[in-house]
Amino acid sequence: MPVAELRPETHPDFELEKEHLSGTVAAMIRQIEFWEDRDRQMGADLETSIILGDQAEEFAAMLSPHVHQPYFGSLKVRVAGREQTLYVGKHGFRDVKGPHTVVSWDSEVGSLFYSQALGWTPRRGSAGVIRRRRQLDVSQKTLLRVTDLYDDEQGGDTGGREEVLLRRLQEGSTAGMRDVVETLQPEQNDAMRHPAGVPVIIQGAAGSGKTTIGFHRLAWMTNADRGAHRARPEACMVLMPNRVLATYAARILPELGIERVIVTTPEAWATGLLGLEKLEVTDRTLSLLLTDRDNTRRALAWRKAKLLGDARMLDVVRTHLWNRFNAALAGQGLREAVALRGREDQVFTLDEAALAGLLRDVFAADPLDGYRAGMRRAIEALALSTLRVPEDEEASVRRQLATPLTTLLGRIFATTTPITEARRLLGSPAELAASGLLTEREISLLGTDPLSGIPTPRRAHADVTEIPLMLAVQAFTGGIGRLDGRTLEPFDHVVLDEAQDYSPLLYALLGRATRPGHITALGDMNQGMHGYKGPSSWEAVQAQLPGAQVLTLGRTYRSTRQITELGARIAATYNRAAAVQGVDRDGAEVKRYTAPAGPDGELPLIARAVKDAQAAGHTNIAIVTRRGVDAERMAESLREFDTDAQPITTQEHRFRGGLVILPVNLAKGLEFSAAIVASANADTYDESTEYERRLLYVSASRALHWLALVSTGELHPLIA
Repeated sequence: MPVAELRPETHPDFELEKEHLSGTVAAMIRQIEFWEDRDRQMGADLETSIILGDQAEEFAAMLSPHVHQPYFGSLKVRVAGREQTLYVGKHGFRDVKGPHTVVSWDSEVGSLFYSQALGWTPRRGSAGVIRRRRQLDVSQKTLLRVTDLYDDEQGGDTGGREEVLLRRLQEGSTAGMRDVVETLQPEQNDAMRHPAGVPVIIQGAAGSGKTTIGFHRLAWMTNADRGAHRARPEACMVLMPNRVLATYAARILPELGIERVIVTTPEAWATGLLGLEKLEVTDRTLSLLLTDRDNTRRALAWRKAKLLGDARMLDVVRTHLWNRFNAALAGQGLREAVALRGREDQVFTLDEAALAGLLRDVFAADPLDGYRAGMRRAIEALALSTLRVPEDEEASVRRQLATPLTTLLGRIFATTTPITEARRLLGSPAELAASGLLTEREISLLGTDPLSGIPTPRRAHADVTEIPLMLAVQAFTGGIGRLDGRTLEPFDHVVLDEAQDYSPLLYALLGRATRPGHITALGDMNQGMHGYKGPSSWEAVQAQLPGAQVLTLGRTYRSTRQITELGARIAATYNRAAAVQGVDRDGAEVKRYTAPAGPDGELPLIARAVKDAQAAGHTNIAIVTRRGVDAERMAESLREFDTDAQPITTQEHRFRGGLVILPVNLAKGLEFSAAIVASANADTYDESTEYERRLLYVSASRALHWLALVSTGELHPLIA
C-alpha cells in the first residue's frame, strides 16, 4: 500500500515508536531534574560547586525547550555486523542509563538522515550501511505520524520524503521564517554542509530555500565537529537587504540553538563601523529607477552606481590614500627623550625619510586594523629595537611615546575621515586618474550627477552607492572587522542574503573583514532588483573571494505548480539559465481580476481579491504594489471598501503577519500564504525594460498557495 494511503496510526511500528518517544521524554525530564538539583552539583569547594551548579542550570535551560519534540527522525544502521537505531533531533541528548540518546541534526551522523547515500565511513570507527530512514512527526510529546523515507526491506526508496515535504509545504505561512531542519532535501543538505573554510555562493530561484539554508549553515558552522573552522555565534554576522527582512529572519536563529549573532543590514553595519549611526542613508538611484520615465537618465544613474561599486575602486582608494599620506609626511619627524632604568636618557629620532619607509612597509603589510594602528606599531617596534629596550621596560617606553606618537599620527592621518575623503576623491578627476585603473570616460561618468532631480534629506546623509567607498577608506585607515572591546578581529563567519545586490567592492571589503573562506552568499541573479549595486555575474564575486564555489539549487519549494509556472514565464524573458524545477504541488489556479477604469480605480477589485483569499482560508496575505507611495495611498483608500491592510512602507515597519500592503522592494525575501499583485499591467511594469520584468517576477513569486493579479484594463502581456 502506498505510504500516502496509510493513516498515521496504522504504521506497523507506530506503537513501538510511541513507546520509545515516551521513554525519551522521561529520560530528558530526569536529566533536567538532575541538573536543576543544586545539591547534586557538588565540587571540592564552594566556588567549584557554584560553577558546576551554574553550568548544570545552563545545560537544563538548553535541553528544556526540546522535551516537547525530542527528535524528528531515526536511522537504522548496520555497523560491524551489528544493527542499531539512531534518533535525530534539533538538540543532542545522551541517555547515560538507557537507549534514548538523540544525535543532533548538525552532527556528522545527523547528516546521514538527509543524504541519499546508503553507506558512510566515519572519521573514527568502522564503515556503516543505512538500512532505514524514518520521519517521526512529534508535537507536544505526542507521536502523530510515522513515515518511512527509505527501507531496504521494502525495496528501498518509499517516496516518503516527497510526501513529508508536500505535507509541510501545504501549511500556511507565518510571520517568521520557515525552520527546515526536519525537511532538508538532499541538494539543500549538500549546500548547507559545503566544506567549512571554503567560501560558497548558493544560487537559487525564489522559494528554493536558500535563505533558510544559509541560516542552517551558520548553525552547522557553530558545531564542535567543524574543528578549526568552528564559528562562535557572537563572532558571526548575517546581512539582510533591509530591516523589515532582518527582523523577520532573526527569529529563526535562537530556534536553531545559536544566540547573539548580529543580524543587520549592510548600511546599518557600515554606519556603525564608521561611528555614524545617526547618518541618514538614502537610495536615490532606486528612487530614480522607480519613478523616472527618462531611460537615458536611468541608464546613466545605473552605470554610475555600478562603477562606484566596482572592485577596482579599492585600489583607486588605496592609491589616493598613499598620495595623501605621503604628502602629509612632508616636514614631519619625531625626536623624543626616553627614560630607561640604569641608563642615561635615550633619544629616539625619526626623520621624514624614515617615516616614509615605515609607511611603505605598513601599506605593504595592509593590516586588518588599518594604516594608523599599523604605523603606531611599526614606530613602537623600531623604537624598542633601536634603543635596545629590555622586555620588562617595553610597556614603560610605549607609555612615554604615547602622547608624541598620537600627535604625529594626527598630523599624518587626522584630516582623513571616511565621508570627506570618499567625496574628496570623487570630486578630483586627477586623484581618480592616479591609479591608472579608470578610463577617461569612467572618470567623466563619476563626475556626472544624474540624480540631481531626486531630493536629498536636510540632515547629514549618505547614499547607499557611496557607502562601500567610505568603508574602503575606513578599512585602510581605521580598520574593518568585528570589534571585541578595543580589539578589531575578523568575523568568524558572515552570511549574505540577497547576495546579488552586494557590489564587488563590498565583497572585497567583507573578504578583509572575515576569516578566509568564511563567507556564505545566498542569491538569485534573476531577482536582481538592485543590480545597479550588484555584480554582473557570480564570476565577479568569485574574483573577490578566492576559491569561492557556486552551488545551484535546482528546485523551488515555495509555491504551487500554477504560481511557479507563471514566475518561470516572466523570468524566461531575461534568464538564460536552465529552467528551475518546482515541486509537483497542485493548487488553485492563478486568479485574474480586471475591469474597465472607473472612479475608484482598482480598489474594488483588490478588496474582492482579499475577501476571496480569506474565504479560501488564508490569513497571511500581501498586497504588493510597485512603489511605497502606492502602498501608502492604497492602504488608506481600501478602508472605504471594508479592507484594513497594515501598510509596510519603510524599513522601520515590522511584519507581524495578517493582511499587509507593501511595495515590491520590501516584499522581496518575504513569503505569504496568498499574494495580490496590484496594477499588474504594462503601464506599471514596462514590458520593454528588463528591470521592470524583474520587479514583476519578484511580485508574482511571493505567494505559497494563492496568487491574484489585479488591473484596470488589460493585464501585463506576460501574465495575461
